[in-house]
Amino acid sequence: MPKICVIPGDGVGPEVIDSTLEVLHNLDVNLDYEKAIVGTQSFEKNGVYITKETLELATTSDAILFGALTTPRRRDYVSPLLLMRWNLDLFANIRPALCMNIDFCLVPLDVVIVRENTEGMYGAEEEEFDNNIVITKRTISEYACQRIIDYAFKYASEHDRKKVTCVHKANVLRTSDEMFKKLFYGTAVNFAFYNKIRSDDVLVDAAAMYLAKEPDKFDVIVTLNLYGDILSDEAGGLSGGLGFSPSANIGKDHALFEPVHGSAPDIAGKDAANPTGMMLSAAMMLDHLELPRSAFLIRESLKNMFQDKNNWTKDIGGECGTKDFTERLIKTINEKADSY
Repeated sequence: MPKICVIPGDGVGPEVIDSTLEVLHNLDVNLDYEKAIVGTQSFEKNGVYITKETLELATTSDAILFGALTTPRRRDYVSPLLLMRWNLDLFANIRPALCMNIDFCLVPLDVVIVRENTEGMYGAEEEEFDNNIVITKRTISEYACQRIIDYAFKYASEHDRKKVTCVHKANVLRTSDEMFKKLFYGTAVNFAFYNKIRSDDVLVDAAAMYLAKEPDKFDVIVTLNLYGDILSDEAGGLSGGLGFSPSANIGKDHALFEPVHGSAPDIAGKDAANPTGMMLSAAMMLDHLELPRSAFLIRESLKNMFQDKNNWTKDIGGECGTKDFTERLIKTINEKADSY
């Protein structure tokens, strides 16, 4: 039985996790859940934001289901999520963005952003000098670039995606990003011949424009860490908001699944959180665990739910609270399961 490390986190994290666990229990998937705390709860109880025991649990689990974190304003703070990404070598961050209803989306978007997760600005060293100058050193390696490019093309092949776009800034960063671009085209040749997957490249600033103006230009995007973080939030906003945005952090031996949204402390405990991103993240986890039927039921039921404005969540102008939405989704899943 697969073991799932469940980390609710802060703010609305516990609410969207509880909703998602209700859905998973209703699906009757054979999973063993073990909860752990990180973030402010862990700091208040243990004096650290993540304990060695929690890291060990994450390491020995088949998957991690993660809620949300509040980032404290402390210069010595290191995100438990980043620590898990680094310790578990979760090198690929997968962020799908799908418009479920054009009435609340800004554009009809269907794109998957594959983001390098271990290098770049988020692992950068910063040095501060007396004259108020800070120098930041970004690391980009051929190994990490090739690994994420290979993953993006493999993902496209396995998910029947027809095109992979390399997003970069090689016109300015003529060594690091140019290396990324060259490696991309070196890999693209093989997939064009054997898998009929097309390829192109776009500068990151132009990519931001095209996502809003011509989203059908993209199918799968592969890019470096910072660019992927920014573009995936844009894509989430275009598809209705970050409440609709799931993600997966994938490594060779480990996987972590989380919604893209933050902890939203201003609405925590008010039954106002949209659990869709968390539930779609759980669907990605089910696919990873080779439980495609249950993943399909979650996705298709969510799509059906948002066709009816009575089911719209509060973040898109609806009246449906977190608990009510969860109950309605379970009912929809059960109806769909009978005919699937």
